[in-house]
Amino acid sequence: MTKFSLAAASAFVLFAGAASAADLYTKAPPPPPPPVLSWTGFYVGVNGGVAAMNGPSMSYVDGAINAYVPVTVDPGMSGAKAIGGVHAGFNYQLSGPIVVGMEADWDWTNLKNSAAPGLLCSGPPFRVQCGGVSVLTDNAFLQTAVNWLASVRGRFGYSFNNQWLVYGTGGIAFADVNYTGNLNCTGVIPTFCRGGGQFMRSSASDTRVGAVFGAGVEFKPARNWVLGAEYLYYHFEGDGSSTASWNFSANGAPAPFFECATGQACGQFTYRGFDVHSGRLRLSYQFQP
Repeated sequence: MTKFSLAAASAFVLFAGAASAADLYTKAPPPPPPPVLSWTGFYVGVNGGVAAMNGPSMSYVDGAINAYVPVTVDPGMSGAKAIGGVHAGFNYQLSGPIVVGMEADWDWTNLKNSAAPGLLCSGPPFRVQCGGVSVLTDNAFLQTAVNWLASVRGRFGYSFNNQWLVYGTGGIAFADVNYTGNLNCTGVIPTFCRGGGQFMRSSASDTRVGAVFGAGVEFKPARNWVLGAEYLYYHFEGDGSSTASWNFSANGAPAPFFECATGQACGQFTYRGFDVHSGRLRLSYQFQP
């Protein structure tokens, strides 16, 4: 083989290798595109925070007698209590930044609002059984307790860069409520029960239906995860009620109470509408379509 032939062969090998390397380089797969963030899809999650109850006003009146001046109390705003639960819903992102959706949630709580007023002897001037005085040692206890809250709400929001969402929300609300109404006729002068103590104990439960409104903000750090904060205001109208009869403090046996016959439900308690304010943090998992 001549020197020319060897040079030609070497050049051919080098050219083929370079071409093969170039071919391999051009055929390497491109990197995957970044995931497209969207608010459309079903989601489930957990939430927790604090809540406080405003009201309700509560009252007691004698159903069959006029022993005590009718009592009405309004305890105002309760202390803040923990609230926590679950939520699920569906969002649909319209063309552009508008997001609409529906959500249902359920939250456990332990909200209680109560008052313990003293009782006044009815008059004028005063009933003889009260010993001629108005302010008695007798007292009442009235309480409204909310065990859980739930709602079904629509949502309407605006998305920024498909990563932030601010929204308003509103719908129908439900509250599981317990009522307690107690009276203590102490038997300690000045008292209406000068012959010995008597008491009545009353309780009832109800599922109240009302309205809920609020607003929130959500942030999507990844394709399927959503962090959020939300304020909800619940409003419940209407009255709850319960009744009770008198019993002897010594043995718990049914007791007559002057014009109130033994076993008769003479005590009438009323528990009126109330509001709940709540602030919650949220963590949701979104199922992308």
